Amino acid sequence: MCTNPKPSLDDGLLAALHALAGLRADELTLLCDDYAFRGELAALCDASTERAYGHGDRAALEEVHAALALIHDGEFRAPTLDEVDHERQTILRDVGARLERAVLGHELSRISEDSVTGHPTTGPEYVRWLKTVVSEHPAGWHPLYHRHLAESGSREDLRLLLAQETSLDPRFDDILAFMQIGRQGAEKLEIAANYWDEMGNGDPARVHSALFGQALDAVGADPSYIRDSFLLEAGISGNVSACLALSRRHYHKAVGYFGVTEYLAPRRFRCVVDAWRRHGLDEVGIVYHDLHIGVDAQHAAGWFKNVVHPLLRADPRAGREIALGAMIRLNTSADYLDALLGRMSAATPAAV
Repeated sequence: MCTNPKPSLDDGLLAALHALAGLRADELTLLCDDYAFRGELAALCDASTERAYGHGDRAALEEVHAALALIHDGEFRAPTLDEVDHERQTILRDVGARLERAVLGHELSRISEDSVTGHPTTGPEYVRWLKTVVSEHPAGWHPLYHRHLAESGSREDLRLLLAQETSLDPRFDDILAFMQIGRQGAEKLEIAANYWDEMGNGDPARVHSALFGQALDAVGADPSYIRDSFLLEAGISGNVSACLALSRRHYHKAVGYFGVTEYLAPRRFRCVVDAWRRHGLDEVGIVYHDLHIGVDAQHAAGWFKNVVHPLLRADPRAGREIALGAMIRLNTSADYLDALLGRMSAATPAAV
């Protein structure tokens, strides 16, 4: 007879989630029906996010995002046959929703209402307005790319950068797959065309996640290096990306968020390519970034025309939601690049 296998919550949120992985299917079934435990776990989530965001506790912030990353990794991971009867989603979705609410609540609190309202309500004018917002934001022309990498970035800087980029690039194809769900017409076709490019247009050797893997190999960014060098701010960006893509209610924010991502990629990747070739690194490793300089410029134009325009045409209120997503991307990108530039600068010997 199975007894209730309630994990201890004394060791914190992350330890409790890891404990779920070791439970049998029948134990998980009992735990999902244990609403007292689920209430205690919810209270632990709230206490953790309050310490992280209410009190500025960096250790708590790290735990919150490690827990959220663990949940998101499960969403993007292919299940095994041994897991078919293991129902963890009931609990993990409870936890994920509470953590995501706190994370997005914090990000939204950083955005002034004036910055996402008063915009044009027709597609072309709105896109011009949004591009201006992007270019005027500190993330639009961030010095990590446009000064540091472009002028003096080292091989180790490239390695460190690519390690952080694993928070989004290897799963961008799956994000696009999620975003297509429930869309129609030109909007869906645009996202699908973007996805097909990510799939190498049917050529396995050109699948973008595989090309990104070649870039990691070329600079020696293996899993242990990525784990040891990964910045909290990169993890936050990855969690926000996953949250907006996985939660259907955030679709319009995701359109703004990933539209900015596509729009900024060509100018940023040009700096990466220039630094790469300045150091004479293996050309096979830069195919991913070199390819995206042209491809993402096309994707950004198509995204604005065929995704943003129809949403505004259907309901002008979409403009605010799209702008919120754009601002979230800009702010979290600036945080991440500021932290990464600080790490790179600290590792660079001072000029004599």
